[in-house]
Amino acid sequence: MTVLAGMAGFGKSTLLAAAAARHQLHGAALWLTIDDSDRDPVRLVSDLMSAAGLAGIDDLTTAIAPVRTSSLRAEPLTLVDALLEALYDTAEPLLLVLDDVHHLAGSRASVDVLDHLLRWAPGDMRIAIGARVVPPLRLQRLRLDGRLSYLAHDQLAFSPHETALTVKASGLDLGQEAVDSIHDATVGWPAGVRMAILAARQSDRVGNLPSQLRRDWALADYLATEVLASLPEELRDFVLDSCLDEQVCPSLLDSIRGTTTAETLLEQCLSDGIFLSRGTAATDEPWFSWHPLFASHVQRRVSSDRPARAAELHAAAAAWWVSVDVPTAIEHAAAASDEMAARIFSEHWLQLFLEGRVDAVMGAIEHHPHGLTAHGDAHLARALVLVRRGRFDAARAEVAAAHEVASTVRDEASARLDERTAVVELVLTGYDKGLGVAVETGEALLEQLARAERVPDPTITASLQVVVGMGEARLQSHLELALHMLRASAATAHDHGLVALELTALAESCIPAIAEGRLTEVHDVAVDVLERASERGWAGLVTLAPAVAYLGWLDYWRGDLTQARSQLERSLSMVLPFDRELRGLTLNFHVTTCLALGDARAARASITAIRAMSGSGTVPPWWPSMLDGLEGLALIAEGKPREAAALASSALAGPEYGLAQAHRAKVLLLAGDPAAALAELDRVPISTTLVHITCLSRCIEAEARAMLGQADAHASLEHALAAAEPDQLYGPFIAGGNRMVDLLRAHLRHGTGHHAALTQVLSRLSRPRENHGLGSSARLTDRERVILQYLATTLTNAEIAEAEFISLHTTKTHVAHIYQKLGVNSRRAAIRRATELGLY
Repeated sequence: MTVLAGMAGFGKSTLLAAAAARHQLHGAALWLTIDDSDRDPVRLVSDLMSAAGLAGIDDLTTAIAPVRTSSLRAEPLTLVDALLEALYDTAEPLLLVLDDVHHLAGSRASVDVLDHLLRWAPGDMRIAIGARVVPPLRLQRLRLDGRLSYLAHDQLAFSPHETALTVKASGLDLGQEAVDSIHDATVGWPAGVRMAILAARQSDRVGNLPSQLRRDWALADYLATEVLASLPEELRDFVLDSCLDEQVCPSLLDSIRGTTTAETLLEQCLSDGIFLSRGTAATDEPWFSWHPLFASHVQRRVSSDRPARAAELHAAAAAWWVSVDVPTAIEHAAAASDEMAARIFSEHWLQLFLEGRVDAVMGAIEHHPHGLTAHGDAHLARALVLVRRGRFDAARAEVAAAHEVASTVRDEASARLDERTAVVELVLTGYDKGLGVAVETGEALLEQLARAERVPDPTITASLQVVVGMGEARLQSHLELALHMLRASAATAHDHGLVALELTALAESCIPAIAEGRLTEVHDVAVDVLERASERGWAGLVTLAPAVAYLGWLDYWRGDLTQARSQLERSLSMVLPFDRELRGLTLNFHVTTCLALGDARAARASITAIRAMSGSGTVPPWWPSMLDGLEGLALIAEGKPREAAALASSALAGPEYGLAQAHRAKVLLLAGDPAAALAELDRVPISTTLVHITCLSRCIEAEARAMLGQADAHASLEHALAAAEPDQLYGPFIAGGNRMVDLLRAHLRHGTGHHAALTQVLSRLSRPRENHGLGSSARLTDRERVILQYLATTLTNAEIAEAEFISLHTTKTHVAHIYQKLGVNSRRAAIRRATELGLY
């Protein structure tokens, strides 16, 4: 037995007819197209008898003739038995085709007749059934016996290759792009492909076929007559309402219709084969997908026949979507009213921008010109996009246009627009006049908001706080203020559901939080930020770069150098080119990491990049001391100790970079002058709050004292271990190499209060190759190692989930963690990185 189950237009009857024609070459075919009258079991049996009589088999016709004369009076199952007896006596191979069997749904008596026929049919008989929805036949026995083939609409749909073959067979000479567009528009629906071929023959704009199909009246008529007209009124009204979106869920449809029955009706549409399939979204409620062409034509029908109802549905859909996906909400709002679309855009475009959805912002402006083009917020959105692209003059012109719009009307909405304009102007100020001026201006704006009579917009407040905090973090001048602003911004954003803004503020807080010394806590914040962003598809968001840079920085101090370099280079790929301060800081970390890895050439390239930025605009005043320290370390690596020592011994006026003193001391130590290194460390008291500086300085101090034969080297090592142990900052010890091994072994014999830390460092020093693997904070779990093996295959995430008996959401989370730990953002890069680390 073969069952073909699929919606209208999937070629079921065509396939059945072809099968019957092939079978008639060596046997006989009985064909019955079932209709509503066959819901009467007596009529069904009578029609089966008629089909048998028309099969062209004389013996069969003769055998059933007496039965047919009494078919309207006898009990149905008795008549079926008589028909079966005649079939048993037929020598020819038989094929029974029953088309449109869905008409029997709801008639238990007729279904019983068909079940009885299937149960007792001759063993050499083939049966083929076509139905939009198969009624509840007892097919389990056939399935268990391996005698049932079941093809649903997903198997009946054309593959891309089959679509191409169909187009070619039609005589059309279309390019691959046009063929692909037909397949994408129809999703392989055979009737849709056929309509597309007919449309292509009549059109000279083949590249526009998908749009033509959505407006094709012949296709619309087919769907109306074959699908909509056959539905009960309640279900038809539901379908007309629910095709407002291609992707739907029960809560959406109940919201726009004011009902509680959407899930039941969706399941009914699914079981009735009404161009609906289950979606794959990993959410708490089920999602369903309408066939795109079907949904498009239903939408056009509702808009044409019931415009008021269409506007009402779009407005309700916009209200639901605004908390789920703002661009979709704007699409619906624009179909309801320009005013509603403009309001939603004004309230949410900045959040979209922070989510990295620049295309969505610009798409909303470009696709709804009447409602948004002249709107003040459209000018501001374009201004920020232009800033991101480095086109500052054009951005200023858009801000000026926003001011002009605001000046035409003075009301509360205009005041809100002024606030948003101030935020955009503040960003421009940072690039025009420097971060210092931007910070002062931002603080003044926050004071104005605090004094205002009305409650400020939380998005504006949080945005101003993040800009001020970001500026202070970049300048490294008032780190306490930076952290206060960034954490206040994150709290405000969290309380108001502004996730992208919250993650931006938390990511920005990572680097200034180094000053507080709780590095592992900050590490956890950074990892959480990146995981939450990855779950939302925001892994490459530019505003997350500080969190990635922090993880690279911490890996460096922990001695996990390869992982550190990977994270830092990932961060550099995310930072905007003109964000000099963050790029400079990250390049600074990159230099020290590359030098520790022995890659002096890469370190020199990063130093050159920092110098180029120093000469192209305003930079923090401590940059010269940072550059001198890096230059000295690079000269040592390049075998120029005399030049390095001379540079480290020269006085430099102005504010100093936090590590400048330790870097000079290290250069002097490596240049062979331990006394000068100690003198440099004694010049300013060693920091006790910046634990990484404490650790490095005390390690340098211990090495210098040991080289000079001073006994207090042990005290220095004990201070260094005390600073390193809470956050495993073992990089400075590992950098000491064999000389540090001797010192630590002697210190172990001398006595220490940090046995665990000292033992770990000695273990790391005895296995230096481990320093180039995954960071200690980023070891893959057993489950992640299993998922990593799948990444080297062509399996989709859904197929991996199925193979491992886990949810799709869990699989995606594992993949995101693997990408994070490997410091990559794609499957191919993960495979390459894992291969380098010997994980395959």
